Amino acid sequence: MTNLLVILCIALAVGFWVYNRRIQENAYKAAQQACQEAAVQNLDGYVALKKVYFDKDTDGKVRFLRRYQFEFATDGAQRYTGHIVMQGKWPVIVEMESV
Repeated sequence: MTNLLVILCIALAVGFWVYNRRIQENAYKAAQQACQEAAVQNLDGYVALKKVYFDKDTDGKVRFLRRYQFEFATDGAQRYTGHIVMQGKWPVIVEMESV
């Protein structure tokens, strides 16, 4: 019985890691798309998880959000930051600093 519990815990941990990794990949795709639309260069090739929190939407329902940060540049010399707020697997807000 103990072995079954250990296997179940490991399976849950792996499933949770895979789910979070897919969310991070979707955030990266949203960052790439935002940079492409703004005609700027996405730097470093990743997004960093900065915050995990609860917030209310316009209907007053509580939702679970993740905030990711990425960096971009117009000419490669000056770095700017952008943020993506994810609700589940979907980007809700994409913000970029003014250049």
